[in-house]
Amino acid sequence: MIVIRALDGTDLHADENAVILVAGAGDAGTYTMVRGVDRDPLITAEDAAALVARLPIARPLAQLTRPDSTPVWIKGSAVIALRAPLATERPSPGAANAVVILGGLLGVLHQAVREDVAAAEQVLNAHGANV
Repeated sequence: MIVIRALDGTDLHADENAVILVAGAGDAGTYTMVRGVDRDPLITAEDAAALVARLPIARPLAQLTRPDSTPVWIKGSAVIALRAPLATERPSPGAANAVVILGGLLGVLHQAVREDVAAAEQVLNAHGANV
């Protein structure tokens, strides 16, 4: 069990294994977005890297890079597919070179990353994915 404090001060007691994605949010990454513990993203003021470091899970989350060059941590076993980005998913040339598709009880989530498909596949598979 992990406790994550939401921006409004509410403590959420969650199964750490439910966390499928952690990334910075807001201007200059002043907040952290946690996906997988609720239907909507949970937003907290805790630093993303610090939150990931205190997750008491057997296999650490895979770290990749979002198109804006900020880190994103992804649970490998939540990855259901990996592909090249569609033209509409490229904010600027070279910014997104792969799209990670995650699935779970709460639906499907797409995360564009800077790594190409082969590099993202290698990192994700080393962290429990099977793509």
